[in-house]
Amino acid sequence: MKEIKIAPSLMCCDFLNLNNEIKDLEKSGVDLFHIDIMDGNFVDNFAMSGTEIKAIKRITNIPLDVHLMIKEPLRYIKYFADAGADIITVHIEACTHIDRILQEIKNNKVKVGVALNPGTSHLLLEPVANYIDVVLIMAVNPGFAGQDFIPSSINKVKKTRDFLNSLGFNNVEIEVDGHIDTQTIPPLYNAGASIFVAGTAGLFYGDRDYKENIKKLRDCI
Repeated sequence: MKEIKIAPSLMCCDFLNLNNEIKDLEKSGVDLFHIDIMDGNFVDNFAMSGTEIKAIKRITNIPLDVHLMIKEPLRYIKYFADAGADIITVHIEACTHIDRILQEIKNNKVKVGVALNPGTSHLLLEPVANYIDVVLIMAVNPGFAGQDFIPSSINKVKKTRDFLNSLGFNNVEIEVDGHIDTQTIPPLYNAGASIFVAGTAGLFYGDRDYKENIKKLRDCI
């Protein structure tokens, strides 16, 4: 039985208290910090930058999972790698030359992630599967927290897992972002996902008892 990894979405933190938020999340036993970068172009929202990544990198040893929701990501791969990203995930929909971009991520000695929007087929991964460390399945349309879970995401995770295994890439991890809570983790986990981006649905809610909320997310499987 594989262990799950919990990756808090830092865009849901209290930014006026970010240092303490990160320390509290660390103590709660998180595995990654998920950092959304939005340019107001690829998605209709803005979020975070290399400045925040550099600051976060100075205060934590938890790996930084940087999700680029931006157009023309090739221009910024080195920038985010130098800022401290441990994983850089790009959207296949934003990449005209996906092979070149994934090579650039590899060349900067950072793990490679490829994100798929809800309407994007997993079959597009085949030509570049040899580069990929993580496939990020969006279970909501990207850009905003608090959206409803798209039920077809479960079958998409299963198809993606089976497809990667059929190509011999059993070690590629599947990550899911979008309304992750104690109800959605079990079917996604059973379908083949192992990394879960926790936002307002499963972690940053109520009195924000991170230790208890993360325990609930782990225990639900």
